[in-house]
Amino acid sequence: MGKVNLQMYSFMDGTMNDSRENFRRAAEMGYDGAELFGPDFEIPAEELKALLEELNLEPVSLHAPKTEMVEELIPFANTLGMKFIGIGMEVLKDEESVHRFAKTLNRIGKACAEKGLMLTYNNHTQEFADCGRIGSVPGGTETALDGACGTNRVIDVLMRETDPKYVSFEMDACWCAAAGFDPIAFVEQYSGRVKLIHIKESSRVVGPQPPMDFSTLPRDENGAPIFSDELKKTMEELDRINCRAGEGLVDWKALKEAADQNGCQAYIVEREYSVSGNRLNDLKADLEYYRTQI
Repeated sequence: MGKVNLQMYSFMDGTMNDSRENFRRAAEMGYDGAELFGPDFEIPAEELKALLEELNLEPVSLHAPKTEMVEELIPFANTLGMKFIGIGMEVLKDEESVHRFAKTLNRIGKACAEKGLMLTYNNHTQEFADCGRIGSVPGGTETALDGACGTNRVIDVLMRETDPKYVSFEMDACWCAAAGFDPIAFVEQYSGRVKLIHIKESSRVVGPQPPMDFSTLPRDENGAPIFSDELKKTMEELDRINCRAGEGLVDWKALKEAADQNGCQAYIVEREYSVSGNRLNDLKADLEYYRTQI
């Protein structure tokens, strides 16, 4: 079976805020590697490298907090010996912003490639919307994975307008399925472009959803965003899509086979929502299940 890695964001339930301890938790549970995010970069790179070596955790990739911070993190990624450096999400409000973002990906990707790194972009559901409708009209509520990428969906434009030498993609299988698209068909259609996969469950199809732009939210005295009750409800409803491992829409063994044949190099568990009320128990259960699938 293949290696099962963990996106460190999965520990973010408001109670586990010590990054060093979270790496130890991941290792103790048996995960093979880690994908880093925000708080992890507060640890000096050399110290973190030593910690990961001690724990036998492979530093697979990282998500920069913002697109414009990717280049700042290149030395960090190089110190850890990573192959991939990623963007977790970009708010794409209209068709013009999609074309503009493709150019940005090429520029940043070239800078990464010059330092031995491959840039990846991680999808949510917005990337499966038609460019002419992104940011305005929510998708449908189909229950089957029968969507097909066409020629003018956001993801199609990003694939078409980015250079494979500089830009690859991290397919989030949950959000792909939630948008109504078959992750297996996706990796086959874009053979060689999907280098990483987020493995997490989606219990239902909600269709492509407008992006959430947290940069427009008011802030408290500490700079933290203030969420309205309505937005909190929307976010929780989407998070709840992330159901118990093995109870979602994706055939993981079939996806693993197809992804391996089409160039995927790493599989990364990410948990958005605790189905049991205990995040650690959920992450242990995720690992146990995906060990049988990946």
